[in-house]
Amino acid sequence: MSDQAPLSIQKLPAARGLAWVSGSWGLVKRQPLRLLLISLFFQFVLSFSQTGAMGLVVILCLPVLSAGLLQAFFLVEHAEKPMLAVLFMPFTAKRSIGSLLLLGAVAMAVALLIVTLVLAGQMVDIDPDIIIRIEQGDLDALQLIDPQVLENAVMAMALGAAISGSITYFSVPLIWFRKQKMGSALILGLKGLARNWKPLLVIGLLLAILAVPIVLLFGSFYLSALNEGTASTLLGFLLLLVGPMFQLLLFGTQYLAFRDIFGLDEAATVQANRTDNQLVA
Repeated sequence: MSDQAPLSIQKLPAARGLAWVSGSWGLVKRQPLRLLLISLFFQFVLSFSQTGAMGLVVILCLPVLSAGLLQAFFLVEHAEKPMLAVLFMPFTAKRSIGSLLLLGAVAMAVALLIVTLVLAGQMVDIDPDIIIRIEQGDLDALQLIDPQVLENAVMAMALGAAISGSITYFSVPLIWFRKQKMGSALILGLKGLARNWKPLLVIGLLLAILAVPIVLLFGSFYLSALNEGTASTLLGFLLLLVGPMFQLLLFGTQYLAFRDIFGLDEAATVQANRTDNQLVA
């Protein structure tokens, strides 16, 4: 907005990254059941991202849902008890919803462009029936694809997700908490990333280490499904529990990093509280 004072971007030491990770876990421990329920529902909504046109809508709305999860951490930090409805609160915010959806469109376009450039026509020779079977959750269909093409596809999707995630990392909270427009949020967010690459790198390394058991667990779940025809119930339950908890750790660090680097606008947070009270009522 033209009448807003320029935002200052704090430059913080690398050690702050460790504080953000530990602080995130501290926030989760304040309201573990409520946050876990919100995270599980977040995952449930994301599960529709593989269902054709509905999947595109879900991906488009991802920044909106992310803002809701960040708002949940804001409420927890301020000794409030977030309701499940907080996840959908940004959909009711007229000042932010347009910018958040536009950001989702930009992130989706960037990710699709990267995947297209990396694969460069490698998916053309794949039987469309195989792709349909994969979209329907048929894991056996993966064995019918050239392993090199499959590896390239995984790398392309990971790269696209990493870049689009970097674009939205600070942009989403800048739009939600500081009421920035999409363009200015993108620029300020990238500046914040560049200026604080050291503590953010520490976050990345710590979370990567914590993600190793989850990756191994998912690999065991996948191999169990391929070899035995049915996935292990125990492994599925562990993934259902550990996955959302790790997601909460991710969003918690994102919230704390944003709070320390950009600060939380008092007027914006008061308005957010009012909106939350309306939803609870």
